[in-house]
Amino acid sequence: MERLISLAGAFHRNNELGLKKETAMTRKVKKVGFFVLMMFLLAGFSSIGWADVGRLWYGQPDWAKGVDKLTVFNLGAVEYDPAIEELCIAFEEITGIKIDIYPAPAATLLEEATRSLALGESTYDVLDFPPIWCMPDWVDAGWLEPLNDVIPPGMIEQWPPGMVPSLMKDGKIYFVRHQVEPRVVYYRKDLVEQAGYGKPPKDWNELVDLAKKLTIDKDGDGNIDQWGYAYSASPTGETVHETFGSFLYVAGGEFWNEDGSPAFNGPEGLAALTFMSDVVNKYKIVPPGVITYREGPLMDLLGSGAVAVAEGDCSLMLRTLSSEPYGEKIAVAVPAPYKAGMVSGKDFYYFSKGISYCVNKNSKHLEAAKRLAAWVGGYEANWFEGAVELNFPFNRAVFRSPYLKSRIPFFEVLAKVAEAGKVETHANVPLFEDILAKGVNSAISQERTPQEALDWMVAEMRRQKVF
Repeated sequence: MERLISLAGAFHRNNELGLKKETAMTRKVKKVGFFVLMMFLLAGFSSIGWADVGRLWYGQPDWAKGVDKLTVFNLGAVEYDPAIEELCIAFEEITGIKIDIYPAPAATLLEEATRSLALGESTYDVLDFPPIWCMPDWVDAGWLEPLNDVIPPGMIEQWPPGMVPSLMKDGKIYFVRHQVEPRVVYYRKDLVEQAGYGKPPKDWNELVDLAKKLTIDKDGDGNIDQWGYAYSASPTGETVHETFGSFLYVAGGEFWNEDGSPAFNGPEGLAALTFMSDVVNKYKIVPPGVITYREGPLMDLLGSGAVAVAEGDCSLMLRTLSSEPYGEKIAVAVPAPYKAGMVSGKDFYYFSKGISYCVNKNSKHLEAAKRLAAWVGGYEANWFEGAVELNFPFNRAVFRSPYLKSRIPFFEVLAKVAEAGKVETHANVPLFEDILAKGVNSAISQERTPQEALDWMVAEMRRQKVF
């Protein structure tokens, strides 16, 4: 118990906080009209069956009777989560159960949730967290309730297949996503066209060729004024995990084998880390400062014209597209795979994280809490995420929505990445991320060769019992 609490604290001190907060703070969104939402709800909820097949929830089903309130531990302040607020109001109206959203303080949210669960408290019925932060640690500790009995197979089939394993352990589902943050490439479409590319690069070789043409010393003073490409590799929180993970996945690799041993040190991992080092040191198309960049400042460099092409997740898309002075000239594309001809969802996957509901095993209203957690994985709740907050939906059935297609920029690009999205979970993530960041950055800064860095990471993770 104390080890998990300690890990939570360590993770939080190194984590890039505000996963959803930063997203929402940078959005320029308008709330959907009450009439539109109510028409959608009346049409959408009429089809809900689930465990009560053929019955509407109106009139309180058995599992809702006697339950006055459920408390949700929310990932940050409610003011930055209008979609969560809306879907909880809807759940309350059709079940009679009031949803109390607890706005967890950003500075202590993971440590606070971990401590409450470890003490066996029933304070929070449902918790809103990225599985990558706490899976399988919370499951192994016996803190979460499995949800298989309230999630129909038809709903699971609507989720991106590559992301389903990250919600499960030993065949049981413990997390249900309500949105996803696909990893994408942002680029200045005007500059890419001027460089002779009618469309974004189809593999890493083309990416290097394009970035060489876009790396320019404009005033002849010997300093680069416009870098052709950039990524973020700050050794804080999830940054290196996500960036290296993205290159690893599009190279066809994985972080872990089925037995929990490292797979990231295989040929695909070597290709990924070699590429991350070469674009800085060999090709000199990426600024050396990437080992200090977090995604927010990186997107600011893109918007200001200092970088022509950059990789990041879609949570920063609206901030980037509205930046000055070049935001209106920025477009979004899928990340290029290692080699041309590789097929997404078959030969490789895209790194896609997301946020999920899970249920406290000590909840005093388990059945109702499980229904709330399961509901967020369905069509209606995912539609709310897109319509109200412009978050990208996790449920693929929502990809058909004409309204969301017209509302979310570059919807088809994001859908392609989400469809073939993947993320892996593993115990001791804070420690894993710390070692990974040190190893990756040692290769980028040429303190070690890529192979030496991979060997060191595996040895250090073994020494510290990450696996």
